[in-house]
Amino acid sequence: MRTLTLNHDYSVDLLTFLAKLADVGSWEKLGSRASSEHIDPDTEMTVRTPMPKGELPAALASRLPNETELVEVYMIPGDVLGDEAEIRMSARAAGVPVEIDAVIELRQVNSETKLTAHAEISSSIPMFGSMIEQAVVPILDKRLSERLRRFETL
Repeated sequence: MRTLTLNHDYSVDLLTFLAKLADVGSWEKLGSRASSEHIDPDTEMTVRTPMPKGELPAALASRLPNETELVEVYMIPGDVLGDEAEIRMSARAAGVPVEIDAVIELRQVNSETKLTAHAEISSSIPMFGSMIEQAVVPILDKRLSERLRRFETL
């Protein structure tokens, strides 16, 4: 298992940021397909993003279907008490022997939201799992960092 931690600050308050995350339109502006299900008071957001084979290690890309997509599921809290919130995220892609589980911590400081994401990347392939995890971490780091930056512009 490998871990990844990302941080980002947003110039909006916590409730505004959570509303963006729970809005299908926000995800679509980032190039993903999204659907939401309200589980009172929370929102389960399912986000589907194409995974270009050119971004993956050649050995892995050659074994994947042409239209592989990353499927992320976020549980976004609807009721927030105080100035902190936590989001759970899991992700997987068909044909990719990797699972991603993350906890996203949000904290409001003045009128800004500070995000810290802690992700665990694991592979179920015996003997080769650690090599696959090692190859996926830089890709995940790049894509998530880019998405976090782009979320600021929505």
